[in-house]
Amino acid sequence: MPALDNLSRVADVTFTVARRAGSLALSTVRQVADMALERRSRSRDQWSVRPPASGRSGSTMPPAAPPPAPAPARPADPPPTAADAPVPTPAAAAAPAPPETTDEHVDRDAVVVGEFADEGAEDGAGAQIRVGEPWEGYGSLTAKEVNDRLAAAGPESLAVARLYEAANRNRVTVLREIDRRMAATGSD
Repeated sequence: MPALDNLSRVADVTFTVARRAGSLALSTVRQVADMALERRSRSRDQWSVRPPASGRSGSTMPPAAPPPAPAPARPADPPPTAADAPVPTPAAAAAPAPPETTDEHVDRDAVVVGEFADEGAEDGAGAQIRVGEPWEGYGSLTAKEVNDRLAAAGPESLAVARLYEAANRNRVTVLREIDRRMAATGSD
């Protein structure tokens, strides 16, 4: 039974893939946690009140909490391979300092006066083009009648007929005749 022979191999490969994926996920979580702790400690240092340089403690801030204990050691893994190598991540950017505002004349409290929109605006913005019939009754004509009528049409009428036909009925014989006549008049 070849299927049963391959079953153990499939299980081994599945287990190896799952173990590596778990290892990669754990490594990523650790890197993110380390970056968060580093960013937190940097922002705490940036915004905390420091004691005066004279050595006297004039601060009312409580002492900083001790750093978190290191994570417990995990069982030894097999030697890393190229697939197990951690993905490098960019260094965390320092938190920007809040802007100093001295604009006392600026009113920061917004008051909504009114809201309005055109009808249909809730559908979203977008181009909508409507091409009218090239001549009265065009929509009710057969392909033969349209082709007969195209013989007397000028380049502008041919272009409008092409747009209307392509957007509405899309009859191949009419489109071919329009294209042929436009090529003959040089109005491509």
